[in-house]
Amino acid sequence: MKTTGNTLQRGSDRGQTTQDFAVGISVFLLTVGFTFGFLPTLLSPFGSPVGDDITAKSDRVAGTMISDLTVDGEPRTLNATELDAFITANPTEEDLQEYFGLRASADVNVTVMNVQEGGGRTVLQVNGNRTVAGDEYRSQTPAASTTRVILVSGSRCDVQCVLVVRVW
Repeated sequence: MKTTGNTLQRGSDRGQTTQDFAVGISVFLLTVGFTFGFLPTLLSPFGSPVGDDITAKSDRVAGTMISDLTVDGEPRTLNATELDAFITANPTEEDLQEYFGLRASADVNVTVMNVQEGGGRTVLQVNGNRTVAGDEYRSQTPAASTTRVILVSGSRCDVQCVLVVRVW
């Protein structure tokens, strides 16, 4: 481009042609389209396959068990006798559904695990009975799991115990 005084004259040395514009816009639109198409798949691993309602049920079951079976004056310490009586009285999934007011379609499992030195976990035994109630969870569908660190009266936990509630 040449300038002569106050006027601008066009010559044959133009900065952008129609083809340049078309290629630039095409690349821009493809980039934007790819970004919007690919971004949701980037974020999908962080989404929860379990609904909030199932998580709330799991939390409610764990909270109810702790509040119903706690030794007076000792927070998060479950009474071993009451725990054994609870597991004995509610061994099946149907019993747990009725006790906690869950729908019949909700599968539930309650387990008290003994955490040993070194981090190993075994199912806690109280009076010779395993502290497991409900259906066994076999990873068949995504489940909401609530874990609470507890103690069981009578020094039955090696390091500590954990109450694990799964609802699916």
